[in-house]
Amino acid sequence: MLKRLHLKNFTVFADANFEFGPGLNVLVGTNGTGKSHVLKLGYSIEIVRERNKNEPPSGGFPYALDFALSEPDWPRRLSYFLPEVFQTASRKQLVSTLSSLQTANIEAEFGDGFSQNETVQFEINAYLDSVSVISGGEFINEKLEIVAPVFIPAKEILTLSWMLPASEQLVLPIEQNYLHLLRQLRLLPLRKVNSAQAISALTNVLGGEVKEEEGKYYLIATNGKRTAMNMVAEGLRKFGTLQKLLANGSLTSITTLFWDEPEANLNPALLRKLAAILAELARQGFQIILATHSTDLLKEFHILSRQKDAAPLPIKYFGLNAEPGEATRIVTTDNFEFLPDVVALAEELKQADELEEIFIREDQEYHANNRRKE
Repeated sequence: MLKRLHLKNFTVFADANFEFGPGLNVLVGTNGTGKSHVLKLGYSIEIVRERNKNEPPSGGFPYALDFALSEPDWPRRLSYFLPEVFQTASRKQLVSTLSSLQTANIEAEFGDGFSQNETVQFEINAYLDSVSVISGGEFINEKLEIVAPVFIPAKEILTLSWMLPASEQLVLPIEQNYLHLLRQLRLLPLRKVNSAQAISALTNVLGGEVKEEEGKYYLIATNGKRTAMNMVAEGLRKFGTLQKLLANGSLTSITTLFWDEPEANLNPALLRKLAAILAELARQGFQIILATHSTDLLKEFHILSRQKDAAPLPIKYFGLNAEPGEATRIVTTDNFEFLPDVVALAEELKQADELEEIFIREDQEYHANNRRKE
């Protein structure tokens, strides 16, 4: 589990500390405040950690990544993954331009709640365009199972399966996490899963099961009807992605799920169903770190966290806000109502209040007119 990210002079952050918990971790903020940066950084560090633990010294990354090493190595693997995931021309572009400092310093902490926490601290040097590890990075508990993280982007992925074979011959200008996710989706389903309830809920929403046939994805309905994935509503494809990852064991309770704007292309009814499924996974011990600026999703999580007949919902909110030309500020709370200065949230709530006032006024006018007619 990713327990902490401490960022100094990294992209839009001057000095920011993220203390993640088990369950739901929700990053809230307007565009440009660094929500996606946090997801991509956490994902990059976790995938390098998994490679260092599980990759044999003889070299070669799994999933046919076009990169190989003679031995596990934090600096070189970070040097590769960071530009590939952030799609930057160089590592120095990850160093903040809001100060005169030429280096960014990142510290990541991992823990399973039982053994001693593991940390790694590294530096990105803009002048040298390099990454160097300052301290940590060793595995304190060698018996601890470490699995690859999952990153679901805002854009749906099931209709982009063509990118995987194309990437074996061409250099595609896409983020490495897209290719990694496509490889995770291709794994065969397990006979026994530890998230049967969530898979069942997803199957009910979809009306069937997502399957791969010759590199393409189809929705196989419960009545046997077969529908090409590009003919399925884009919002539903996200449910299909989650269903496939849970069914084939890519996503488990020891996997960190990073999800960028899960609310994209979902109507209110589907959003409520997705929120309920994510809440159920969080209650089962899944660590989910997601970025959003949807007040509807925040409200739904708040409702789910207050259910009296359900197990407590582990949830933390991180409010990201920045004035023009200033570094992003972070506020952490377990109640989204206490998030200050979230512009999009404030504007949407203001709009909702104004709409409510209009409905009340129109309702009063309607009843007043009817009374006159009587």
